Amino acid sequence: MDFLFEIGLEELPSRYVDETEANLKRIMTEELTNERISFSDIESFSTPRRVAVIVKDIAEKQQDLDKKSVGPSIDIAYKDGKLTKAGEGFIKSQNASESDVKIVENEKGKYISIETFIAGKATEEVLPQILDTVIRKIEFEKSMKWSDRTFRFARPIKWFVTLLGDKVLPFEFEGIKGSNRTRGMRYFASQDAEIPVPAEYEAVLEKNFVIAKKDKRKEEILRSIKENCENDGDAALVNNYLLEEVINLVEYPYAIKGEYNKDYLLLPEDITTITMETHQRYFPVRDKDGKLTNKFILIRNAPEYSETVKKGNEKVIEPRLADAKFFFDEDLKGKFSDNVEKLKDVTFQKDMGSIYDKVERSKKIAEYLIDELNLQGKKENIIRTVELAKADLVSNVIAEKEFTKLQGFMGSIYAEKQGENKDVAAGIFEHYLPRYQGDMLPVTIEGAIAGIADKIDTVTGCFSVGLKPTSSKDPYALRRAVQGIIYVTLNSKLNFNYKKLIEKSYDIFSADKKVLSGNVVQDIAEFFKQRIANVLSEKYSKELISYEIDLEDSIIKLNERLAVLSELSNTEHFKTLINLLKRVKNIVKEEKDNNTLLDESLFEKEEERELYNFSNELEILENKEFSIYINTLLEKSDVINEYFDNVIINTDNEKLKKNRIALLKKLETSIDKLSLIHI
Repeated sequence: MDFLFEIGLEELPSRYVDETEANLKRIMTEELTNERISFSDIESFSTPRRVAVIVKDIAEKQQDLDKKSVGPSIDIAYKDGKLTKAGEGFIKSQNASESDVKIVENEKGKYISIETFIAGKATEEVLPQILDTVIRKIEFEKSMKWSDRTFRFARPIKWFVTLLGDKVLPFEFEGIKGSNRTRGMRYFASQDAEIPVPAEYEAVLEKNFVIAKKDKRKEEILRSIKENCENDGDAALVNNYLLEEVINLVEYPYAIKGEYNKDYLLLPEDITTITMETHQRYFPVRDKDGKLTNKFILIRNAPEYSETVKKGNEKVIEPRLADAKFFFDEDLKGKFSDNVEKLKDVTFQKDMGSIYDKVERSKKIAEYLIDELNLQGKKENIIRTVELAKADLVSNVIAEKEFTKLQGFMGSIYAEKQGENKDVAAGIFEHYLPRYQGDMLPVTIEGAIAGIADKIDTVTGCFSVGLKPTSSKDPYALRRAVQGIIYVTLNSKLNFNYKKLIEKSYDIFSADKKVLSGNVVQDIAEFFKQRIANVLSEKYSKELISYEIDLEDSIIKLNERLAVLSELSNTEHFKTLINLLKRVKNIVKEEKDNNTLLDESLFEKEEERELYNFSNELEILENKEFSIYINTLLEKSDVINEYFDNVIINTDNEKLKKNRIALLKKLETSIDKLSLIHI
């Protein structure tokens, strides 16, 4: 027997649909489990007007329960042979009497307990209360009340389907009763469609132009685009973020292609596409040569084509593009660099000051990185990039809030059109990269350094004024900022000490603004370390990273170290080496006296001299490339092996013994710096 539960709603915001479906499934699973009602699986569904679950093979009754509750110890429960308040309280909490008390004993002593047998109730008797709990536990970022109801939900609830097998489960919530009837697509299908059994839920909805599964709606959108809009050689520009949103705006999609005035193609391409995607939820269209066309694709929430809908949307898009063109033309009338001064009036955060303050701090951080990375030849361009990086925030296009997604991009356009160096112009856009997981990364050094300077200032400032991210909240996207620094550092091969960068950024911030939190540098360093481990775990084992991450403060050198070790760690020769090094470690560990000075004059065998020279060679190589050190260690590992084969360490001569262990200690000190023993 299956159970279908559907919550019918006024249209949910797109961003709520997936989360509501997931929460309904999760909470239903938890509540059924808590109530001892078994099932084989729970299948979930969602559209803008509904969320639903089908509980497969739901049990007809709860499982019986033999409940054993352990209370306080005998010493606490009884005094002078009579129950104490603690003992009475425990018995009362179990709805029992003193005669029900049993004594149990464990390793900690004797305790009173109550054993209760609870017979399982029929599922149909328990389910209504479970459904009530489930509904009340679904939470939203924003919720509302409606009519005369006191209950809050994301949108008004209109109907419930509560179908247990082929029978309606009696259920009522806020005056709305459960039934076996659902609603099809508005205007195109029945608003009173009967569902005979849960297994026919999807089929009934589809007959009424509702596709209840998100992945199926996605397939239908892409199929409809291909069949209706790409049959003439054109190709839709399908942004995944937009696609995810549109999927949850429709119940039965139909793709329609419209057109707008070709004159708007003279605008920068991103302005046009952003206008279509952000404001109208249209998919832009390219021709067979990959050029943007004056066409767009809209996804209608209906099962059929409509010329009226097409023409209506064509009328709507043109005023949007006209606004964009006006703002763009107005921005080009002024000098772009004059915008920098205007940033003094734009607050970044009340305790961190204005955007202008932030830019000034970022310039100082950039200067530090330029010195550290020997980029003096690029200094002028880099500093100019940092200076202009935020200038488009007060442009007409961005300031009107119409095109906030274009920040950086518009700056690069304005800078290039007004004669700035092409790398400076590119860097203005690139300093925001990466904007999300898998995004492109800066190509220019200008964009890379400007981006790192901007991001580390944000992180340092937030930590300094007490705006640290929590497990659930990260309003300033600090995790993304640090991961961005790491990705850019690796991609551009920027070899700097990230802990020193944190210290420098803190010194610059604390000289400019009041610090409201303690242990800032240490906290940021630990935050960085966690993010570095996360990023590098995409390529290397977490265990290997944990051994090495504290040994290197350069992200580049740490990555190189891990790359070498990861490649070598599975080879037989490397495993033999590690076993040799472990042997060295174990011998040294057994020696309690670590103060013995190594005396070359006590060497009796050539193998001792060879190991001594080898250890000296390794010490010289400690500050060289990690791969050189490892390869030398691998190539000459026989020196260690021959030492063990031909030199008796535990000789009766105590002086010789201590000297030979001191030689191994010298070798151990070098290899310890690499944490090789733990691999």
